[in-house]
Amino acid sequence: MTSTAPNPLAAAAAGFDAVWQGALDAIRPGACVAEQLENMNDEAILRVLDELGAVQHAVEVLAARVTGAIALRPSPTRRDGTLVRAAGYANPGVMVSERWRVARARGAAIAEVGAAITQPRGLLGELEECPFPAITSALEPAASPESSNTDAVPDDTHPSSDGGTPKAPLSVDGAAVIVRELRNAGRICSRGELQAASVIAVEHAAHAPLQDVTRIAKLVRTRLDQDGREPRDELLRRAERCTIHELPTGMTLLRAELAPESAAFIRAGLDALIGATTRKPHFTHPDTADPADQPDGSGKPMPDGPSLIPIDRRRAIALTETFRHLAGCNAAATELTPVTVIIRTDHDTLETGLGTTTIDGIDEPIGPGALRRLAADANLIPMILGGPTQVLDLGTSTRLFTRGQKLALAERDGGCAWTGCTHPPSFTEAHHITWWSQGGPTNLDNGILLCPFHHHRIHDDHWTITIQNGIPWFIPPSHIDRHQTPIRGGRIHLAA
Repeated sequence: MTSTAPNPLAAAAAGFDAVWQGALDAIRPGACVAEQLENMNDEAILRVLDELGAVQHAVEVLAARVTGAIALRPSPTRRDGTLVRAAGYANPGVMVSERWRVARARGAAIAEVGAAITQPRGLLGELEECPFPAITSALEPAASPESSNTDAVPDDTHPSSDGGTPKAPLSVDGAAVIVRELRNAGRICSRGELQAASVIAVEHAAHAPLQDVTRIAKLVRTRLDQDGREPRDELLRRAERCTIHELPTGMTLLRAELAPESAAFIRAGLDALIGATTRKPHFTHPDTADPADQPDGSGKPMPDGPSLIPIDRRRAIALTETFRHLAGCNAAATELTPVTVIIRTDHDTLETGLGTTTIDGIDEPIGPGALRRLAADANLIPMILGGPTQVLDLGTSTRLFTRGQKLALAERDGGCAWTGCTHPPSFTEAHHITWWSQGGPTNLDNGILLCPFHHHRIHDDHWTITIQNGIPWFIPPSHIDRHQTPIRGGRIHLAA
């Protein structure tokens, strides 16, 4: 499959030039780049950034195609195998890394995508189908949305299917993750099964941040590898390692590689202790402040905001506190917080023992055997999908969200619902989209999980939130996006 444009990079560059010229101030365009950027308005400079992303995407896709073509070229002398080895490189990824002066992982990702989207030649020189045609198509930019109604909120999980917001092209990094995970399952799957799985992964990866694409790719790979899930769990457990050594700076480096079921306890324990020691911020809107929303009853914002300590440092503090308690030291600042590990599975997996399970905060799925071990060792909350559940809509008579509702919101939103935010549920609070003091009900369609930073963004910058078919959509203010194009948030669920 070939590109739809003869030179997609030239098209992207022309598009960027048009956006740049349109963003210049008509009265004071500026004599140099720095002055031109300074004189652009807020919306214009954000459009320039978006268009730069389109140019970078075109560069990376073309680089993948070029790398794939070079990888298939034989050595000029016919003695060194390929042109890559003849040029002195161990593999195409190293070639990109050395010639572009980028990290080896970056070069490897571009080379891996190149191999997946390049058509090889058969023994007679004929072109064969590339290994992952769905990924080839997904890397191409969608058609321009100028004729679509961008003010309307899409009403399904795939915004482009109804003529609304078009799907963004799959990034090269996202494509590399999907290819890598599917090839891990390739030893037991046919080519047709791999291609069908790539279609599912690409469909769910539209508009998704990279961390969501990683989770989707792992879920798709696990579905292909149902019979191999238990051996994989055992291999991961055997590969667990923890090393400690002192650095020249005087700091000590602690590095642990843990299987998913082991990481679940560490992740949940650290997040719980951080949540227990972090001061909960309070939010008010100046026009709709409810005195009941503030501890002092004044309806005024509290003077202190959320902690400014970085998350990685807070985790280090929590880790130290944990072992300080184990050592029996009375100087520990807080008591250890009870840990809740949330496990998601479906009803059929519980009944048949076939299938996979995911752990809150851990991308790698686990098998039924690991689920049974966790159930025997921990106080777990199973998130059973498709089975009986609690009453989760309470109306307006109850102001605070219940524990059951917060767990349901965590399942829907996956943590902070803002797209791309990586804060887990323990770092968020459930908030009313329509204020309770204004008649907003305490139910899932009016609730959302937000971290302190993004909750401030909603109120301070006047974003709008709506829930459509259980999916949160964030609508930017007009000074950020004149079209107010909705941005999908929450967790992306893999269709059955």
